[in-house]
Amino acid sequence: MEEWRQCGRWLIDCKVLPPNHRVVWPSAVVFDLAQALRDGVLLCQMLHNLSPGSVDLKQINFRPQMSQIVALIV
Repeated sequence: MEEWRQCGRWLIDCKVLPPNHRVVWPSAVVFDLAQALRDGVLLCQMLHNLSPGSVDLKQINFRPQMSQIVALIV
């Protein structure tokens, strides 16, 4: 199994990605994993899972794609 697929599976096992995330679809490509990681939200969630309290999740924008869309509209 390719390393990026293993990483995607690990993120699912750690409950950072949902079990049906596109990174595990048969048609998935490494770009799908890169897209999931690009804004840092998953990495903050992973850090919080590994060390509870280390990240204040109230300070995280969980909808960064929406803010990118709004920036394009404005």
